[in-house]
Amino acid sequence: MKSQSCERYLSDPEANATHLDECAECAALFASPELPFDYEPVAVEAMPLAPWEGASHRPWALVIGGALALLTIAGGLFASAGVAPLSGIAAALRSGVPPLGVVKLLLQQVGTAAQQAPAAWQIAVAVLFVAVNTLLWFLLRRAPKGIDVDA
Repeated sequence: MKSQSCERYLSDPEANATHLDECAECAALFASPELPFDYEPVAVEAMPLAPWEGASHRPWALVIGGALALLTIAGGLFASAGVAPLSGIAAALRSGVPPLGVVKLLLQQVGTAAQQAPAAWQIAVAVLFVAVNTLLWFLLRRAPKGIDVDA
């Protein structure tokens, strides 16, 4: 099993260059012209960007053109229906949001149901809440099972 300093040297040889002076096994391994594995440092700057790493490669002209096309089509549909575009959008937003009285009534009913629920049900919910969160905490604290684990 390799020591922590060997692991650090393998992860970053340039920062831990003095390790070869201390560890004879690693010095012999890396001094030989034939390594048992391909060792080539990776130039991170030369690697291509992943899709989530930057927006410079996205065709913004296409995105803006598509948005303008959708707005033009929506305006045409509103005009053909005889409705002003801004008032049509405002009416659509008002119809999609429930009135404040309905929301208030729903919250009152939920609160009343929670107060009238039996105590055993409330205790069971609390115990399950603590049990699930404890399980998640233990799962997050365990050691990762990946390539770097010696088994």
